Amino acid sequence: MSAQSAAVFDDVQATARACAVAIYEIGLDKLCGQRQLFINASEQWLLNPDLDGLPANQIVIEVLEDTQPSEPLIAALRQLKAKGYTLALDDFEPTSANSALLNLADIVKFDISVGLPVELIQRLYREGYTLLAERVETYADFERCKALGFRLFQGYFYQRPQVQATQTHRRSTSRANQMQLLAQLYSDKVRLPALSTLIARDPYLLNAVFKRANSAEKASQRPAYRLLDCIHIIGLRELRTLVSIVMLAGNSPASKINLISGLTYAFACEALALQRGLDEEESFIIGLFSYMPIILGVDLETMLQELPLSQTISRALTEHQGPLGELLRDIKACDQGVANPNVPAELILQAAAEARALMDSQIS
Repeated sequence: MSAQSAAVFDDVQATARACAVAIYEIGLDKLCGQRQLFINASEQWLLNPDLDGLPANQIVIEVLEDTQPSEPLIAALRQLKAKGYTLALDDFEPTSANSALLNLADIVKFDISVGLPVELIQRLYREGYTLLAERVETYADFERCKALGFRLFQGYFYQRPQVQATQTHRRSTSRANQMQLLAQLYSDKVRLPALSTLIARDPYLLNAVFKRANSAEKASQRPAYRLLDCIHIIGLRELRTLVSIVMLAGNSPASKINLISGLTYAFACEALALQRGLDEEESFIIGLFSYMPIILGVDLETMLQELPLSQTISRALTEHQGPLGELLRDIKACDQGVANPNVPAELILQAAAEARALMDSQIS
């Protein structure tokens, strides 16, 4: 790796890349041992968190200083706290607006290069917050902060940052494989052999699965050498998180909000298929793949060229032909607010709630 700085165009994608490399490529046990990993999380990331399923005991989520404490954000942070994540406030400066953030924080960070607000530090120390000093450059800095009650320290006093070379240059396999993998992961009839085959086609994902299954946190007394064993060890819940992060790391359009929209179509098609006597799994995939061009940032024609679908499914997607095509057309019309006596009015709302619940809770 020759670059000495990162070109970041999307903060959500940047966080996903950091998670993918740290957790699934290098491995937390190798990267930081028993210590905690601090991850900068933007407001957009926090409002659409893909952190659920990551090792909460080793992850500290840093809330950036420009984060606005809105009601949805506070609710998202409470959810993450309930799941066991540690929250840190980065470059904290107290205001009336961010007091709600302080109430949820475990760690408060101070940039000592811009001065030390001693009274505030002493108050937070008395209230039981863990204090972290960043930009600690000298032994004198360290001693002064330690005397004020700081327990955690970051800065060149300890070590200069190092560029971590990645051993995997090809981040993912074809979009077709990704689409099939997503369809399989979020189907209610997950077939592990089929899932194993799809993971095996992606060298980076395969490596990530083996490393995670054999990490210090997951591994049993005997290492796992078979892919199916690794999938069992990780579990479907975390595997969904892993795949989402790997996709986000390599494909910035594949954000959680778009995945939820695609799953809404999938669940709606599946529910309507049950009423019409159509194949539920095919209908689920039709709904998900109808939204996949948006999720992966490709046009429908390119997607169909990469994905070996039957003529029936292809015509349903492109021309709305046949029973599956009619099903998809009715769901799209329903989503746009067009009343149809053959489609329950509440179908889209119920499907959206199901999709959101699935992505939020990652229930296997």
